Amino acid sequence: MGQRFDFLTFNPGDPILTRGGLDERGLPVSLQTVADSRKTIGMFGSGYIEMLSRQITADLQAIRDAIPAGQTRVLVSKGISFGALRHNADGTWDVSRVEGLPAASTQSSGATAPSLIIQPFSQAGNVVSLRQFTNNAFNQHHGMQAEERFGIGVDADGDGVDNELTRADITAATIFQATLPPPGRVVPDDREFREAVKIGAERFAKIGCASCHIPALPLTNRGWIYTEPNPYNPAGNLRPGDAPKLAIDLSSDELPGPRLKPVNGVVWVPAFTDFKLHDITAGPNDPNREALDQNAPAGSPEFFAGNGKFLTRKLWGIANQHPFGHHGLYTTMREAVLAHAGEAASSTAKFKTLSSYEQDCVIELLKSLQILPPSSEDIERGEKSNQTFTSTNY
Repeated sequence: MGQRFDFLTFNPGDPILTRGGLDERGLPVSLQTVADSRKTIGMFGSGYIEMLSRQITADLQAIRDAIPAGQTRVLVSKGISFGALRHNADGTWDVSRVEGLPAASTQSSGATAPSLIIQPFSQAGNVVSLRQFTNNAFNQHHGMQAEERFGIGVDADGDGVDNELTRADITAATIFQATLPPPGRVVPDDREFREAVKIGAERFAKIGCASCHIPALPLTNRGWIYTEPNPYNPAGNLRPGDAPKLAIDLSSDELPGPRLKPVNGVVWVPAFTDFKLHDITAGPNDPNREALDQNAPAGSPEFFAGNGKFLTRKLWGIANQHPFGHHGLYTTMREAVLAHAGEAASSTAKFKTLSSYEQDCVIELLKSLQILPPSSEDIERGEKSNQTFTSTNY
């Protein structure tokens, strides 16, 4: 959350002029209260993730637009339930039963309907697209401002340099991320481990983990054709009409492999997520809560109340993304599994009832979800270097 302050130190007794730091309330900040601890996650397969989020958003908005005044409709896309939305008789909207969406996507005023936009990036679920993510990161982490957000000829940070990032620069960085190859499965040849992974997948589903970490979701209607700009981009990011549309076939063999391929008009994306925010903490005193709620206005009471809702982690590639947990404070996968509380408490309890062998099998399943080596690009359910690389539709 580096956008809150340009610079700060934590020691009010420091002799330098910038000593100490105060939050929006004028209170001294510490390392524990100035920001949220976040585990950096991999960007592999991100183009598929953005396209899935666009299709889900379109489905939810179509349902919303068809709700007559005085009626309620269930919000469902790709088998995922986002609760229910009511269009009140007076034209206003009741979002109290909408589930899993960030605050910005459920806001409505008078007859203005909630956007219901899926925001699949950032662990708080508050970034719509790879382009928005890229504009944010360059500014907040690298001190470089994009023309499309800050204007041409504007030295927004006063460093004596303007036009630091052109529209083409942002497009190039965005497309690089969008075309990164998706993770898959790496299963050793050893028969015992193969059986363990198989049993792990069965137990993973049985104890309810797969209800949120959905193993695969379908991209339909040529949704594997990634386009820039995203039609749901917020202001400050390139939008349709601002520039000619750029289209890239994510299934193309010209891109770094492996690639997910359409079968019968569908690309199944094995990301293990449901694109929803879930409260997986045990309440206000749970140490796994975040100190600040990034989805609330900075400085507001809600902001300082903290956050327990996190976007369901995409588990593909999880074995290469240690340490674990949204904050990166867990050394092992098992620690992260056992820390699930709140909405996930039932699954955690069921995991604890499994035999030691069955628990190990679930961990072996997770260990098989890896970023595939480049040598696997021409492998389709085949074997190479004593390993088998498998994943839906590779």
